[in-house]
Amino acid sequence: MAITYIFQDIKRYLKSNGASKYKVILFHPPCRFMLTLRACQYFSKFNPVGVIFRIWNKRMKVKYGFQFAPTCKIGKGLYMAHYGNIVINSKVVLGKNCTISQGVTMGNTKRGKNIGNPTVGDRVWIGTNSVIVGEIKIGNDVLIAPLTFVNFDVPDKAVVAGNPAQIINYKGSEGYIENAIE
Repeated sequence: MAITYIFQDIKRYLKSNGASKYKVILFHPPCRFMLTLRACQYFSKFNPVGVIFRIWNKRMKVKYGFQFAPTCKIGKGLYMAHYGNIVINSKVVLGKNCTISQGVTMGNTKRGKNIGNPTVGDRVWIGTNSVIVGEIKIGNDVLIAPLTFVNFDVPDKAVVAGNPAQIINYKGSEGYIENAIE
């Protein structure tokens, strides 16, 4: 499953950058990181090839500021336009065709009513420096504005903004999710 998702991820980067396949794979940091992450998810950590990919992935985490655990579940077509300080907890679930900006944190809460990790739906656009925490569900076609702190369930097609977050309207992420993969 992770290997087939690699090609879906690459397609999204190719459509967005307009560069050749080799240039995107070799020189675009978020795409390179996703390749190593998907390979880590595919190969066992005890497989020699898996060990090599885990070492390479660890190096890229430090170099580019990504912190995704290989155990998180990420749907096909994840797109990160910029790199730097993106933190995804090991138990977060991301749907397909999500777009994540720099500075985003998705993690767990260890106290309160929403103890656990978030589940994010399909075609969700998450803005710069947003924080999503707790065992919450983010619906499909949701737009989370930059600098938003989300700790409650968000229905489909909602636009969420602010700290604390509030639902602004129900126009969703239409027009923000570019080059979605079917």
